[in-house]
Amino acid sequence: MKDMLLPARRAYHVIYDTSLIDALQFASSNSWTGIVPDLGVPRFSPERFLPEMREELREMSSTLSLEWGFHAPGDDLSLTTTYPPVRLAIIEYMKQIIDFARDVSDSATNLVVHAGLPPSFGKAGGEKDAFLKSNNELYLLTLCENLSELIEYGTPDVHIALENHAWNHVVREAIRNLLSAGLRLCLDIPKLYGPDLRIKSEDWAIFQENKNVIEVVHVHDWSRKHGSHQVVGTGSIDFEPSLRLLTGLHRPAQYVFEVRPRESAQNSLSNFSRILEGIGISL
Repeated sequence: MKDMLLPARRAYHVIYDTSLIDALQFASSNSWTGIVPDLGVPRFSPERFLPEMREELREMSSTLSLEWGFHAPGDDLSLTTTYPPVRLAIIEYMKQIIDFARDVSDSATNLVVHAGLPPSFGKAGGEKDAFLKSNNELYLLTLCENLSELIEYGTPDVHIALENHAWNHVVREAIRNLLSAGLRLCLDIPKLYGPDLRIKSEDWAIFQENKNVIEVVHVHDWSRKHGSHQVVGTGSIDFEPSLRLLTGLHRPAQYVFEVRPRESAQNSLSNFSRILEGIGISL
């Protein structure tokens, strides 16, 4: 990809790779500057990596000049969980992930998390968020306490970045409370849009107001037929508003191509370069 206009920091989402060693080798040979394994993949779970294996990954990534990023399990773990033993277990596992991130990275790195969703008990007549509204303070406190504990545990090596996945009024309030404590943001570009392809104005406003805490950007496309995580350029997402916002950040964000398998991420990187060239933006 010589002479192509590419983000300075670019990584792909490691899901189907056979091993992290294999992922590092692929990244080094294919114009990536880093990899982002998803810890929702069982074979990448931290307890599977002994100290000597972690040291091998650290040395290899350093030798190849590749950076790391990490994505916490997001589909089955919720940082709004209030059940005491479950909540403790989730935080403990997140801390194991942070330890793993520290061990394999020789520089500061990041961990992307989802806030998760509290239970939903709609009322007859269509009032779907009544339960959340009536328990607003409890879920806000729970989310803030959990995120604060992870931010503190990760400091200064592992930045906690909250992705715009299913944000609601509780999550947006938690963000405002925690930015001063060191919370970072992950901007997933397609998730800025609803199914009608209209931008989610409240989420967008948070990124506009706090663009210099955007640590990670997720790049993929969305089509009406196949949904999200499609090859960039094959769907309907308008990338230009987000990319214009992201120019001139104090520190370049890490652009993570969430398109699987990795060959499709490779195609996405090429197509993304053409988008940057078309609108004259350098990242």
